[in-house]
Amino acid sequence: MKVLACDVDWTVSGGQPVCAGTLQNIEANQIPTGITAEDGRELTGHALGLFAIVFGLLVLKKALK
Repeated sequence: MKVLACDVDWTVSGGQPVCAGTLQNIEANQIPTGITAEDGRELTGHALGLFAIVFGLLVLKKALK
C-alpha cells in the first residue's frame, strides 16, 4: 500500500489539505514507528523535571502545615 507524504508540515486551505513542499509516494511499511533515541532522552528529561516539581510542591505543602 502506498501513502502520500509531504516533506513539510501539511496545512489546510479551504477545508482541503495542502502540501507547500514536495509530495512523495512511500510504501506504508517504510513509515517509521515508535520514538527515536533523541525523543526518548527528551521525554525522560521532561518526566524527571515534572517529578522534581511535584516533589518540591509536596515538600512545600508539608512544610507549610
